Amino acid sequence: MSETAIDNQYLLLYITAPDGEPWSEADDDISDWIAVGESRGSLVVGERVRGMSDARLVSKRAGRVSVTDGPFAEFTEWFAGFDLVNAADLDGAVEIASRHPGARYGRVLVLPLMSPSESTELLEATRRARGLGADHAEDGAAVTPR
Repeated sequence: MSETAIDNQYLLLYITAPDGEPWSEADDDISDWIAVGESRGSLVVGERVRGMSDARLVSKRAGRVSVTDGPFAEFTEWFAGFDLVNAADLDGAVEIASRHPGARYGRVLVLPLMSPSESTELLEATRRARGLGADHAEDGAAVTPR
């Protein structure tokens, strides 16, 4: 995949919504959306996720790892799935998301991904702030660029 295509990737997160319209087998067939995405080359990968009861919430504070089993009372909405798509710009990604059946019975969060160059710049800035060279990991080992 070229740098240009990677620069224009968006993560679509499908979220359940209590105010969404009811799911309809006749109106919400995902196969049409997938066929259009594949024919345009905009669909990279996508999948549903398991329910909240199979999830784990992980955090690390002061070196201590905490793992909480789902379901989580603090969530009233839940992630139902995701797609990684290519689009010319954010408006194009929003248009792709608006055609997904999940936009009608849930919500779609459209997240622009950092380009590889933006990601590398951020990583290098973090390493500089920690006094590490751009070509070395925190443990001093050499880092091979991807």
